Amino acid sequence: MTSKDKERLRGLACRYAEAACGEAMAQRREKWRVHNRLQEKTFPFHIEDNGSYLRDLTPPLECEAGDCRGLEGRLLNALVAYETIDDDRIIPDRFVVDWHTPLTTVCDELQITRADNGHGSSLGYETNEPIKDIDADFGKLKKRVITLDREGTERQAALAAEIFAGLLPVEIGRPSSLYSNGITNKAVHLMGMQELYLQMALNPDAVHRLFTFLAEDNLALGQWEEDQGLLTLNHDGNQGYCSGSSQYSDETAVPAGDRVVSTDRYGYLESQESAGISAAMFDEFLMPHFLKLAGKFKLMKFGCCEAVHDLMPVLQRLPGLRKVSVTPWCDLRKLAETCREDIIWSRKPVPLKLCGDTFSVDALREHLQETLDIGRDHFVEFVFRDTCLLSGAMRDRVAQTCAMVRALTGHPEGSRG
Repeated sequence: MTSKDKERLRGLACRYAEAACGEAMAQRREKWRVHNRLQEKTFPFHIEDNGSYLRDLTPPLECEAGDCRGLEGRLLNALVAYETIDDDRIIPDRFVVDWHTPLTTVCDELQITRADNGHGSSLGYETNEPIKDIDADFGKLKKRVITLDREGTERQAALAAEIFAGLLPVEIGRPSSLYSNGITNKAVHLMGMQELYLQMALNPDAVHRLFTFLAEDNLALGQWEEDQGLLTLNHDGNQGYCSGSSQYSDETAVPAGDRVVSTDRYGYLESQESAGISAAMFDEFLMPHFLKLAGKFKLMKFGCCEAVHDLMPVLQRLPGLRKVSVTPWCDLRKLAETCREDIIWSRKPVPLKLCGDTFSVDALREHLQETLDIGRDHFVEFVFRDTCLLSGAMRDRVAQTCAMVRALTGHPEGSRG
């Protein structure tokens, strides 16, 4: 690390630490804490960028060394988000370096081809679907192998510790979990959604065998993370783990010095690719595995893009279920009838209300108010996701949205202003 790189990183680290330890962040932590504990309805919200917003507004990297540029990019990403999006996103008051753990694939023949959407994003993809017949091709599947690059991880942590010396503690730890690794998405990657659905009807025993293989692979890898002592508590901010939500909590803390295990922590499960099957089929094919995986967590959230209104009578059997993802495809009135009041709605508004060709604060306010009205008996948070068209030119509308949500919910705390 050159003196120029160190000076650059220390300057950014000072701004990062100031934000992490500032009054606005303290208010945001409390706002999420009482909400996530079901103590007070504070309606916290996040606005995420998976378009070009942060890229458009982030200054170019200045560091020369590769490791320094990686750290610079991470600091800038957090700072630009904090300084341009006045939502309730938390910057943790410790700096966590995740373990570097290369992982092999479940099928050597699997190929994923991604496509650019014309806006700098490559979320869309197709696969070559190497599993044509589950029974005949089952031998193509193999348990994944994970390795631990302890030396590389410790080198990154040492660099971060030098930069943050006197500002924030630096820790090595894994906030996510391979227990949470999807199983339906892997099945769809391997054989396509249409074929998977057909085989549920034509050859259900084979589909059960496939899901069992994938779930047991997750269970083995999650246990490996625990056995290696890789886990850290994941309750202190936003580590990109819970489908856009913050799991900030004081319910998952363990005494200092005690080894962290998965059942101390927040977990996450989803099954977007099962959106087209009935609740009964979901119960038959997926719940036996999700019940085992959910048992590995203290608290958990379920869902990403799948609608959950018909699944709630089934999902509510998951131990520790605290939140569900409520997408634009959810029937809110049916959800209000089927969802227990101790399960938080992580509501995802229609993204084009924020980043479409036109923008109306009044139309967005009306859209959000509908959720608040129908979900009046529930705890509600807003998570703006799938904002693939959000660009730096929309900075003003993002600011207007943040101000509007705070005014609409009557909870201005946590604002930078």
